Amino acid sequence: MICFSGKSPFRLCSLRLFLCVIPLLFPHVGWASHHDSEADIEELEELLELSFEQLADVTLISASRKEQKLTDTPSAVYVIDQEEIRRSGMTSLPELLRLVPGLQVARINNDTWAITSRGFNAQYSNKLLVLMDGRTLYSPLFAGVFWDVQDVMLSNIDRIEVIRGPGGSLWGANAVNGIINIITKSAADTQGSEVVMSVGDVDRAHGAARHGMKLGEKGALRLHAKGFEQESFDLTTNRNSGEAWNAYRGGFRADLELPSNSALMLQGDIYQVEQDSILTENRGGHLMARWSKQLSEDANVAVQFFYDHTVRTDNENRDIFDVDFQHTFSPMEGHELVWGAGFRYNVDEMTNTATTSWTPTIQRDNTFSLFAQDEISLMEDALHLIIGSKVEHNEYSGFEVQPSARILWDITPEHSVWAAASRAVRTPARVDRNFSLFRASNAFFALSIKGSRTIESEKLLAYEFGYRTQPMQRLFIDVATFYNVYDNLVSYEESTTLNGFQTVFSQNFANKAQARTYGIETAIDWSVRDNWRIRASHTWLKMDMGLKVGSTDRVISASDGDVPRNQFQVRSYLDITKDLSFNSALFYVDDIVNASIPSYARLDLQLAWRPREGLEFRVAGHNLLDEAHEEFSGATSGTTSSQVPRSYLAQMVWNF
Repeated sequence: MICFSGKSPFRLCSLRLFLCVIPLLFPHVGWASHHDSEADIEELEELLELSFEQLADVTLISASRKEQKLTDTPSAVYVIDQEEIRRSGMTSLPELLRLVPGLQVARINNDTWAITSRGFNAQYSNKLLVLMDGRTLYSPLFAGVFWDVQDVMLSNIDRIEVIRGPGGSLWGANAVNGIINIITKSAADTQGSEVVMSVGDVDRAHGAARHGMKLGEKGALRLHAKGFEQESFDLTTNRNSGEAWNAYRGGFRADLELPSNSALMLQGDIYQVEQDSILTENRGGHLMARWSKQLSEDANVAVQFFYDHTVRTDNENRDIFDVDFQHTFSPMEGHELVWGAGFRYNVDEMTNTATTSWTPTIQRDNTFSLFAQDEISLMEDALHLIIGSKVEHNEYSGFEVQPSARILWDITPEHSVWAAASRAVRTPARVDRNFSLFRASNAFFALSIKGSRTIESEKLLAYEFGYRTQPMQRLFIDVATFYNVYDNLVSYEESTTLNGFQTVFSQNFANKAQARTYGIETAIDWSVRDNWRIRASHTWLKMDMGLKVGSTDRVISASDGDVPRNQFQVRSYLDITKDLSFNSALFYVDDIVNASIPSYARLDLQLAWRPREGLEFRVAGHNLLDEAHEEFSGATSGTTSSQVPRSYLAQMVWNF
């Protein structure tokens, strides 16, 4: 296994050359030998070969809330499938998202990530909507995601659909810069048993198990459980944080076929997450049901309900009830209409501390929504126009309208272009309105941070253009560009007051910031040979922040340099034989200027061996170019940043 202790440019360039050139110089290495049977060679081809025609058959639902081919989607999309999950060597959802072009994934410490699309990254990123099987995972506390409690047995995932760019016209508030939808497999697709066991120097122990069984003649049930213990990271101050991270969860999923072309899906999950040094415990669970019915060949209806319960460190106790209705049909030739309505009830109880307070401590709010979208086929189905909007009412900002218009033109079978114009909003969260902090450094100085009841929604006008092409049979290129205009961004207005002999530095929330972001995202999928596939991507992003007249903010005004300007990755999936595969990934992330985070390169390697059907052994190394490096600063959120270390992992997966 290759590893280096420093960032020598010579070593890095040599390594890139090694990974790219060796298979070309020695074509007999890594290809099926002459003694392999034709059946073995065909199996190799099935593992990696993904032609343009097969790409066209990849379906997703997140872009249009209905099944749609990837190449028919007028959005910047990427799908992580189960094969890519297996070959990545990743062990958690946040780490898997590193594979997506255009996403910024930065680890702050062992259980905390900053994840965003197209700018505005932070521990509490609030412009990216994350779902699992259509169930929203974001917290109404700050309109973002607590990634430490988002977990799933990775082999239960069917695919992860990622939409870069706004999706408010279908999914509502907070789908501003992107959507991530984690879609799990049907219980019918996970029959039998699976056991996964891992050991490593950082990921000390991982264990997961599932069992699938039949429910009558037309039903299936899956039971699963997972747990792990992870070592603490070293802080940027060169001492150990002592914050080991442990998590345990279990759950079920049942899929039932009902009479009259209808189906019912039931699932539930419970979890507990612990962090040793500060004795925190986050726990919760959910129950979800979805009933669907096929009315005709081009019409269906679905009703979904979920209940979610969350307790975080005994400071937040939250319950969410959500119901969603959707109907898809063709009202006339050339039109495909999807519409629906939703209702959400949220109640939380916050606990005040010596320095923080919530007013009121108990909050109840309702959200109502209605959406519709029509896809119109023009020019003998070569030109598609998609128009739609969502109308939503919330307790904080009232009615919000989020329209969009998209167009897709299939110029030839090998070339297509798309364009879009959208409006999206990030509605105020609990922290924007009801939160206050007062912390005295000593008798003479204190810090005050306060939300404001006058906070309004943050607004986005987005313009996108994309191009997809297959210049060669084995080569697929996807390019997306965007220009985003933000208004009413939350700013932190500063002032200084005297409280007796004490000077109080205040930051009060207001809507006095603006921004423009623009960039280009390029992804390449190249099947070099039948058993060797390369995926590469590059992202360039520029942010220009500004303030309205009279603003005294000094935080968001300095955010131009809070994102890396360039990100690059190249991944190689190589089958040496039908039983042995070698997978590698090289990532590069530019420096984050304002946080003084230097650029870094990351190398991941994995070797997987299948000695027999149903059994696989894997060894993997992550961050092999550095002993450790910092990826993001948690200073603005009060989180201590850690060094992300080099790590090694051995794993066994047994299906029976």
